[in-house]
Amino acid sequence: MNNPGANQIARKIHDGIAQDLVALGYRVDQALGEPELPKTTRLELRNLRFGITDLIEKVRREILNLRSSTSNLEEVAQAICGTRLTKIDLQVELDEQLQSIAVELLRNAVSHSGASVITLRTHRSNALTIIEVCDNGTGSFQMKSDRFGLIGVSETVAIYAGKIEFIETSPGLLVRVSIPT
Repeated sequence: MNNPGANQIARKIHDGIAQDLVALGYRVDQALGEPELPKTTRLELRNLRFGITDLIEKVRREILNLRSSTSNLEEVAQAICGTRLTKIDLQVELDEQLQSIAVELLRNAVSHSGASVITLRTHRSNALTIIEVCDNGTGSFQMKSDRFGLIGVSETVAIYAGKIEFIETSPGLLVRVSIPT
């Protein structure tokens, strides 16, 4: 479904923050072109430029998510993970709240695991809707009080009287959310 409010937010982010980030990146590029720039400063500016490029990509993905006129989890998952998403098995269609859980788990896998391979699976088993995101990354996770993604997932799972499991694999991590149906 098309969400005019989300589209308006996406437009504001695109026309404001995203453009400012691109301009900042160009300014760093100009500074890198200075011939008398000390090596240490050049290295710091290159690292800054890589960080800006990563941030621009994250903002672009968020704009895409906001502007998506469909709630097609497969498309959203592909936009978030890119080529790292190697398998999608969606046996169960998720409502908006459960889809937001899957999206956050995918974002975490992309942002924090160092994974090159990510899979997404939804299915039913024993009167449960199950969402599984698996990766081949570092195999660990940390619940941090200043990071709201997993906290939000845990709160939503609790509202549904569900369960979230973090299962270390070799290599990687499987995050399984089980929600009573």
